Amino acid sequence: MADIKPDLIPIQNKQTACSDCSIRRLALFHGIPENELSWTQKNRSCQYKLAARKEVYRETHHSDFMFTIYHGWLAIYKTLENGKRQILKIALPGDVIGYQANMEAAMNYSAISLTDAILCAFSRSDMPELFRTNKHITKRLTELNSRDMNLCQNRLLTIGQHTAIEKIAHFCAELFYRVKTIYNEPEDDHINFPLSQEDIGDATGLTKIHVNRTLKQLREKGLMEISSRTLKIHDIDELCKLGSFDKSTIHTYILY
Repeated sequence: MADIKPDLIPIQNKQTACSDCSIRRLALFHGIPENELSWTQKNRSCQYKLAARKEVYRETHHSDFMFTIYHGWLAIYKTLENGKRQILKIALPGDVIGYQANMEAAMNYSAISLTDAILCAFSRSDMPELFRTNKHITKRLTELNSRDMNLCQNRLLTIGQHTAIEKIAHFCAELFYRVKTIYNEPEDDHINFPLSQEDIGDATGLTKIHVNRTLKQLREKGLMEISSRTLKIHDIDELCKLGSFDKSTIHTYILY
């Protein structure tokens, strides 16, 4: 087994029990009967903390773990041959990272923390047996992957066919609703927003200068603004309309 990356620091005391997890309703163990949670927790290797802007794993390198995000924001991305970065997903609490079609292969994308984060680690080598022996986890992973596929298809359409202002409107509306779902704050018009303009550009395929100009347009239209690491929405309905964003795409749906 490869060594744990030094950026991942094991939490020695007061690890969160799965039964007490505040984001379990969003995560892999949602739907697990209470009397089975002690068994599923035995499959968790550890909880790790990670400072902001630190690497979790790197494309083409092997990782021993699959993770559920307990706290913090991460970026999932690929690096192109010319050195440019394409952010594929902003991962939030409850999201699973490190799961891919071939669990024995090297990672086909990289992950970096955007904020301080806490990750729950599960050995990748143990996951096939866990999926075979627990139908609840297999079902839940399918639900999460179905949601992510839906979101990914919409992002691809947006990046490929929409204008700059439509791209950023869609991107910010999606994150706004995803964060609201996590923290149950439907009435607030703002969220913490730790992304830089470079991050936004790497997620939408725009240059930093173009992002800056487009954010100014959105502010002048009275739709939204980003300031002091805060995204404030002035007109969410018009922002969603501009970005062709359907908030139902962020939800998972019960398969059976």
